[in-house]
Amino acid sequence: MKLQDLASVRSGLVLSRKQAKEPIGYPYRSINLRAIQPDASINLSEVDVYQAKEPLKPEYLSQIGDIIVRLTAPYTAVLVDETTKGMVISSNFVVIRIKSEKLFPEYLFWLLNTQSVKRDIYENATSNMLGAVNAKFLAEIEMALLPIEEQHKLAQLYLTSRREIRLLRELAEEKERYYAKFLDQTYKKVKRGK
Repeated sequence: MKLQDLASVRSGLVLSRKQAKEPIGYPYRSINLRAIQPDASINLSEVDVYQAKEPLKPEYLSQIGDIIVRLTAPYTAVLVDETTKGMVISSNFVVIRIKSEKLFPEYLFWLLNTQSVKRDIYENATSNMLGAVNAKFLAEIEMALLPIEEQHKLAQLYLTSRREIRLLRELAEEKERYYAKFLDQTYKKVKRGK
């Protein structure tokens, strides 16, 4: 079964078409390439403000459960959640909206970030300097559908592993700050004692 049989797959908005000439338009948060992190998350501090000349249709805004895929390397897929809904999706991305109950969004999110799918994308990217992939290629990806319960289990395991890895990174950063401060204070005490 092809992805297009289970979901709508379309490119994002060409921003210049709806952009306000003055900064008094309709402000939206906008996902850009800088905001997409290698760990398949969206860094909210990197999101832009986009001024539209008119209210945008919901199809151009991120919705919970959407999967947004970069059209250029590293072709990272991100999953839209409560914190990233309502953002403008630019033409640098493809937005995938599940339309079938046979496909679990978090499962597709995991699948699109696997090495085997990314390898297929790299192999089918255009030969231009950007190495862009098009929405049609993603729409025609063949899906081997597992039973929904199995999709749910895999998705939950993937999301749990991502949370654990993020927490471990945060712990390592906190430890690094702690030891740097401890060593600095110890050095100052020893230096004063002389």
